[in-house]
Amino acid sequence: MKARHFIVCGSLAWLGFIAAGCTANADIHDNNVTIPNATVNFTTAADVNNVVPDQTVPVAVTVQNVYLVDPSETPPAEHVADAGHLQIYLDDVSMPPLVITAQVNVDIKIPAQTKAGGHKLICRVHKHDGTPTSTKVEISITVKVTVGPVGNDAAPVDPGPPDAGSAVADAHAAD
Repeated sequence: MKARHFIVCGSLAWLGFIAAGCTANADIHDNNVTIPNATVNFTTAADVNNVVPDQTVPVAVTVQNVYLVDPSETPPAEHVADAGHLQIYLDDVSMPPLVITAQVNVDIKIPAQTKAGGHKLICRVHKHDGTPTSTKVEISITVKVTVGPVGNDAAPVDPGPPDAGSAVADAHAAD
């Protein structure tokens, strides 16, 4: 009797493992990590070669095929598949974003501890639940060290030739 119990339990455990393996690729709540045909454009009128730490850089964002909705709100039923928001990062999308927004005109404050030299602002579209998509665009900036007051009134000091900065960038999703 013990042998049959072991075989039955072992078989059930094996079937449970297979079932668990089958559900590993589940698409929870019909949420995948793409917004079909999404595009984002990210521009600034700021002097991208003359940014100082603690400065605010105004940017304008345009999106296509993305219904922008604040991450704390529920999108309308007809826009669940294309609802998203923007997250803006300095240099690396694995770091916490500087801004999370559904707005298209945004002031981005450059962190006070940002070192002089070439950097990039990265704007990435995220699904309404925060899931990142592959739709992103970058603006190259050059941060200068300052003499005197810090912030928008600071006098920049040139650390050398700037990287190839761009005031306008455009990206299309590879989704």
